Amino acid sequence: MHLGFLIRSSIFEAHTKRKSPCIENLIGTHHLTAFIREYGASMFSILSEKTYDSIQTSTVHEPNVMDFSDPASVPATALFSFHPLVFLYFILSFVIIPYPIYRFLAKRLKWETNYKSVARHWSDMMLGFSYGLILFVFGNYSKAYSWITVLAFYPSLFGYALIAELPFTKTSLPNIRNWPKGMWVVFLVALAVILAFAAVHIYFASQLALPFVIYYVCGLLIPAFFLVVSICLKGEVNSNWTRSLYHRFKVSRMKRHGNSAPTVLRRGDVVNEPDLNENVAAEAASNTHNDSLKQEEEGMGGATTVGNTNSSKDQQQQQQQQQQQQQLPPPKNPYTQRVNLHIHHWQIFYVLAFFTRFTHPVSQVAAGIVIACYMQGICAYGYDSLVNDG
Repeated sequence: MHLGFLIRSSIFEAHTKRKSPCIENLIGTHHLTAFIREYGASMFSILSEKTYDSIQTSTVHEPNVMDFSDPASVPATALFSFHPLVFLYFILSFVIIPYPIYRFLAKRLKWETNYKSVARHWSDMMLGFSYGLILFVFGNYSKAYSWITVLAFYPSLFGYALIAELPFTKTSLPNIRNWPKGMWVVFLVALAVILAFAAVHIYFASQLALPFVIYYVCGLLIPAFFLVVSICLKGEVNSNWTRSLYHRFKVSRMKRHGNSAPTVLRRGDVVNEPDLNENVAAEAASNTHNDSLKQEEEGMGGATTVGNTNSSKDQQQQQQQQQQQQQLPPPKNPYTQRVNLHIHHWQIFYVLAFFTRFTHPVSQVAAGIVIACYMQGICAYGYDSLVNDG
């Protein structure tokens, strides 16, 4: 509107300078007014199109060689995003600054922590950058990171530490059968809060375009997959699952096709002898028949024949029992050590941090809480593994 007004004013001034002093008589005429309006409108449309084209051209050719995400334009449904400056703020807020502060306060207040050498501190910081990068990229924190998350982070970090210092909370998840009542109360309250936040976040996801909510909920299958693989690994190492299952299958297959248990030869070789029972029975029957003929020829009584027949049957049963006892030896376990499965709280809350990806204040507060619980475990204990030796 301002540009059109200026154009009309300039046209009016030009006509005023060229025309005679009686131009005032022409100003009120219909032709001059229509000419000014039509000419001004056409000039305004032409200049507007040129201005719009220049703006579009400058936006397209704006230097962004690495194709970084624009936090303002990243959609909430984006699978991944990255902006280097926002990532720097993210790492400073949640890794670099809180780590030394927590270690210092924990030492002064005598909170429970694991001893860490300089090398272990450096390793945990490097892992913090790695895990933080994965969380930032796939948690869409280029868009979700805000001052609300930072404000919720620090009270939650030290609040979780104070709860962890209570006498009845000094236990772990694998020792769940021996938990005291106080630990159960804390656990159930925390579980209720997590489920409430989960319901709210599923609602946020359902408000976006389909099928985002399906992908959002099915994202839990990724940590579930790693947990199942870890359980299978534990069973394989400790119980020799694969070889034991193959051993049982082999024995059942031999019994099914050979009607008898397999016999074991030297060096652990197994040979299936399906006709072994029939041969033993036939040999025992022929021996019995020969003994009875000899007894008849010698003039022995019928009682003696019956006794020899019973003894031959007993020998046959003993041979069959010995044959059934000859089973395949149990498979050898190639693993020399055992492993155990220990789910740490930093792993649980790290997974949950991927789902607090929305810009709603409730989601940003939840992000601060779960990242704080995750970082408390890192600051106090380090990146302990899910599967451990021994």
